[in-house]
Amino acid sequence: MKTTPHHLILTLSILCIFISCLVRKPIDGECTSLRVNITQEGSDQLVAHPRNGAAELYEFKWSNGVGNLNKISVLESGVYAVTVTDLINGCTAEASYTFTKTSGNGCGSFTAVSDAENNLYDIVTIGTQCWLMSNVNIEAGIPKITDPMEWAFATTPAWCYYNNDVANGPKYRKLYNWYAVKSGKLCPQGWHIPSMAEWETLFQYLKKDSLASIALKKIDPLWRGTIHASNESGFSALPGGRRQANGSFIFEGTEADFWSSDESSFAGSAKAITLSGGFDGISRIDWGKNHGFSCRCLKN
Repeated sequence: MKTTPHHLILTLSILCIFISCLVRKPIDGECTSLRVNITQEGSDQLVAHPRNGAAELYEFKWSNGVGNLNKISVLESGVYAVTVTDLINGCTAEASYTFTKTSGNGCGSFTAVSDAENNLYDIVTIGTQCWLMSNVNIEAGIPKITDPMEWAFATTPAWCYYNNDVANGPKYRKLYNWYAVKSGKLCPQGWHIPSMAEWETLFQYLKKDSLASIALKKIDPLWRGTIHASNESGFSALPGGRRQANGSFIFEGTEADFWSSDESSFAGSAKAITLSGGFDGISRIDWGKNHGFSCRCLKN
């Protein structure tokens, strides 16, 4: 049947009514109850705490341009502000925090660190942060899972080598599911798996995603095809690939995937970052916790 202008107008009217029911307008006085305050965690992290919203669903905009995160890492002294929007009713609230940079950043005079199994890692200072220069390689009592079905259905810590090939161990170290990250057993004492906010601090220091991606990747023949890399940062990322949620393996030679310590708002997921050989960018994606990614540690 041919749609007439009257039918079109009626359809649009019904659609507008439906949308208006989903996004309600705030009740008088409702927005005055939304509050947010900022606290400092550790030496360089600021956390926004909204309260009295219509629901636990918020958008965060920080004055230093960091993305939609409730937690950020900061490099320099100054006043940092956040605007929080309640995504249910559109109410907003603002807060600011005066941050003072502490002394004693980076790795200091140290050049290496050992984990609980005496695996030795070279370390590098990048901006104010101290990073491992290679991927985590500890077992820490965590089981090795090679069977794809067992890997796919695991809800406890696990690790493997890429393609279940021990020859990939010396090249890329181990891949871990996110339950291993959550266990807190992967890093040397005084170190931790970085949060997304701490990854963002690294990217900010290296001046935008495109330059950061190039500066993080090691110039090495293990990267196949076109590779945009300088390793100017010393981070020395290699293309260890990943294990899929179904237990298969993919992207060795072309991609480096790293877990963060942050869970996702999507059930069963956590946040990670991806560096690709020929792509001058950084992907930030929510992945199922049973994917197998590389891990790096950051000094507390």
